[in-house]
Amino acid sequence: MPSVLEACQHKTYRGAPFSAVARSRAVFKAVLIASRAVFTAILALVIVAPAGLDAQTDSTAQFLTRVAPILQKNCLACHSATAKMGGLVMDSYDSLMKGGKDGPAIVPGKADESRLIQMLQGKVQPRMPFNSDPLPAADIAAIAAWINAGAPGPAPGSAASAAASATLAIPDIKPQVPVVSPVSSVRFSPDGKLLAVGSYRQVRLIEPVREGELTEKPGNAQTPEEQVIATLDGPADYVRSLAFSPGGKLLAAAGGPCQRGGEIKIWDVTSHALVRTMQGHKDCIYSVAWGPDGKLLASGSYDKAIKLWDASTGAELKTLQDHIDAVFAVAFSPDGKRLASASQDRTVKIWDVATGQRLYTLSDASDGLTSLAYSPSGDEIAAAGYDKTIYVWRLGDNDGRLIQSLIADEDSILALVWSPDGKTIITSSSDGSIRFRDAATLNPVRVIDHQPDWVETLGISADGKLLAAGRYDGSLSVYSAATSAAMNRAAVQGARSQK
Repeated sequence: MPSVLEACQHKTYRGAPFSAVARSRAVFKAVLIASRAVFTAILALVIVAPAGLDAQTDSTAQFLTRVAPILQKNCLACHSATAKMGGLVMDSYDSLMKGGKDGPAIVPGKADESRLIQMLQGKVQPRMPFNSDPLPAADIAAIAAWINAGAPGPAPGSAASAAASATLAIPDIKPQVPVVSPVSSVRFSPDGKLLAVGSYRQVRLIEPVREGELTEKPGNAQTPEEQVIATLDGPADYVRSLAFSPGGKLLAAAGGPCQRGGEIKIWDVTSHALVRTMQGHKDCIYSVAWGPDGKLLASGSYDKAIKLWDASTGAELKTLQDHIDAVFAVAFSPDGKRLASASQDRTVKIWDVATGQRLYTLSDASDGLTSLAYSPSGDEIAAAGYDKTIYVWRLGDNDGRLIQSLIADEDSILALVWSPDGKTIITSSSDGSIRFRDAATLNPVRVIDHQPDWVETLGISADGKLLAAGRYDGSLSVYSAATSAAMNRAAVQGARSQK
């Protein structure tokens, strides 16, 4: 899930606690100010224009420095190449000038007759930005002035070179104190002998616990030792999701810098060699899943898209598009025939893997969904997120039916797993708890309360005996799933990395 910096850039914080601003205010402020300026410059300069226009004219300068940032900030959530609301795409000059299903959005030289201005002013409904505050009068006036000047775009080549310069100018801001890298993803290998721990640009392979070492400790006991088998260089930025291949020979790690692109790296677990790197998303990846036959990988991204990849070659096979907001979780059904996706748009969608077609949508949630999990039998699916509620649906061939829902926590639910025996659903929440619930009734079974920090990620071993919990403060605990007691050599402190 998004950190505060990512959330600010993506405008999806919604009060959900995905970062700790108070812990590093100076560093956060510096990074945010620098990132905002650089990203605004980059996004404003990626507009590609037709030939023949003078990039030095006042109107063109106004477009680059004033108009394009306004459109990027307020319009692309619904009018990008992936969303295409109303058929209007505004992430390039050519597509903006082409207009949408209602015709041209801009009439050069005539702002009053331009549909874009009319909708921004509320003269044509619905007023834009949709379901949001109207733009300030100064912003509308800046767009109108550019249109009245003929709506010119940048000269050929000027945008690309300027964008490259802006990219090179991104500052490398070093913190003045050691910075703890949050544990952003955890996953047990199929045989339970390894625990993969994802953090900032890094994956650690840890020996979590051995038979005969199941000495239990008090619920949140902390032990700084960890037995690291290997440390792998992860994707750019946070490793937001991990997935072992069904046989456990390969490990996929997904991440990427927000607003710049997604990245998946695959390693050989035995040799620790990097097998391949896969790129294709236009924004960071939040979830990666390995198909049960080992042939496919699925990834869900902030760019609203889901991609299916050939696991053996890294080739992109299909792009699944129907969500209108960030995709935070993807999961294959146990038989591999279907894929489920959970999104910020408050829906779970069920897809046919073979054809890439959306089969149906489950839309009972009242806010964004951050996690989902199939039941071991594959006939039910659970999801949870910002509205503190667990939803469980019974899945059919052509539709799904909500069979259980419960406001289960006091704050946003950050992670959810379904136990391998199908009896228990486990969630972590930003209220500082890990809760175990009966999967059939959602009645509480027990709770591990007073966590030292938000548990952002959960992983359960294939035999159902161990539960791993990774926290924002960089710590990791491994619990007995049966008793909730922390295991010996659990509570592993996360790596400290200089961001």
